[in-house]
Amino acid sequence: MWSIFWRIIKDRRTSLLIYCIVTVLLLWMYIALFPAFQKQSASMEQLIKGYPESFMKAFNFDIKSFTTLEGFLSTEQYSFVWPLMVVLLMVGYAGAALAGEIEKGTIEILLSQPVSRFKLYLSRYLAGLFMLVIFVSVSVYSAIPISKIYDINFSAGNFNSLALLGLMFSLAIYSIGYMLSAIFSDRGKVFFLSGGILIATYVLNIVSSLKDSLSDLKYFSFFYYFNPAKALAHNQIDNWSYLVFLGLALFCFIFGAIIFLKKDITT
Repeated sequence: MWSIFWRIIKDRRTSLLIYCIVTVLLLWMYIALFPAFQKQSASMEQLIKGYPESFMKAFNFDIKSFTTLEGFLSTEQYSFVWPLMVVLLMVGYAGAALAGEIEKGTIEILLSQPVSRFKLYLSRYLAGLFMLVIFVSVSVYSAIPISKIYDINFSAGNFNSLALLGLMFSLAIYSIGYMLSAIFSDRGKVFFLSGGILIATYVLNIVSSLKDSLSDLKYFSFFYYFNPAKALAHNQIDNWSYLVFLGLALFCFIFGAIIFLKKDITT
């Protein structure tokens, strides 16, 4: 089981390294730009106050977006760019982990090893989880030493909250993709459905903020429970975020395992 785990990590280390380097470079760019934005914080704050409240909610804008490093990063890095990188990294791996092996016809080789089908399912899931923890840790905590380089004040505790929220959010996304990979034998379907689900919930979150009569739709949106501005700028995580993300991840893992254990791989 663990030989499979480490083999996957070895095979995926290059793509993981690339994603980590890219996210660090993006962080470095935003942190380097922050002092210039901070000098214009008064005018920026007045500009933000003029935005419609629905717009602010839809795109996680916070009044601290240009006055504190935490608010700036939550808006520029973690509200859109970072979730997109998580989706590309984890759904990409999830689609290849099971469905990709079936599609290539190499799953029989894996199943011929002296490892139970559940251990195969678990080891490949844990490999993705390990990569996820590495990516989240690097993409969040690397902001601390970079900020010190530019002598910018920050609150380390806020980054802990963001890391926890980001890990739960990413785990839920990954688990959805992994479950779909266990269901389908075509990784293209995994990518399409995972992307479709995430886009639909993202749109629901925006639409719910634009009209009061549609506000209840936000509860069906995956992104409503992911609020990086609240976590990073205010050091707060909603209790519902724990329930939704961890509950969804557990359900998808169990349901995917049941499907994979009963699935006729030859069909």
